[in-house]
Amino acid sequence: MHFAIVEDLDADRARLTDLIDRDCADHDETAEFSLYTNAADFLADFRRGFCSAVFLDIMLGGGMNGIETAWKVRAQDEYLPVIFTTTEKGYALDSYGIHALDFLVKPVQPEALAWCLGRLRSEAAAPEYLAVRGKNAEGRMASPHCVLLNDLTDTEAVSRGCVLHTVKGDVFTDQKHMELMNLLPKTGRFYEYARGMSVNFSHVVSISARGDILLKDGRQLFCSRRKTKETIEAFRQFQFAQLRTKGV
Repeated sequence: MHFAIVEDLDADRARLTDLIDRDCADHDETAEFSLYTNAADFLADFRRGFCSAVFLDIMLGGGMNGIETAWKVRAQDEYLPVIFTTTEKGYALDSYGIHALDFLVKPVQPEALAWCLGRLRSEAAAPEYLAVRGKNAEGRMASPHCVLLNDLTDTEAVSRGCVLHTVKGDVFTDQKHMELMNLLPKTGRFYEYARGMSVNFSHVVSISARGDILLKDGRQLFCSRRKTKETIEAFRQFQFAQLRTKGV
């Protein structure tokens, strides 16, 4: 894996590269590094696909801190794993909207870094797309679709197939709902809240005690009565995992 490390303190930069090297060696991997002491030099080199992940010191000197740098990264790459490092825990909430993979308090500890790199490996191994057999709104076969999992909001079984609701529109397929569920990554992100219906928790704002699921696009889904309690608990577990990765 190729890591970019933006850290203005030599000792902290050396410690982080050494810990990453050791962890990767333990997993029979080779770590490559692009090292920077300021945001400007990093952003001059950065482009989509430049690195596997970036470690950003929040308290960077040189005119631009790590939070500001991360927002510029997000303008070019929405999904690049960003890991913040800092001595100040109070910045965790500031990093929330950037959707950081993790938030490491310095001096970075091997156990914390190992958890972070393990999460990075898991996300890298998970598919980014779901390939489904195509079907148009009239029920006729069409070209296969590759649906970006980040765009998929929810799915539902319909007559002779399924519809996948995405932020870019609906995709119809003749595949059965159970078949689609088996294709989705088992990370707790996609959950079947009623028979023949699933939701991407990444797009959920809240779930009421009655089982009303409010999505970010304003739509509302409804849990089956027998699934309400366990759906709420599954969503809480998903939220907890997300907060853990953001250090909140």
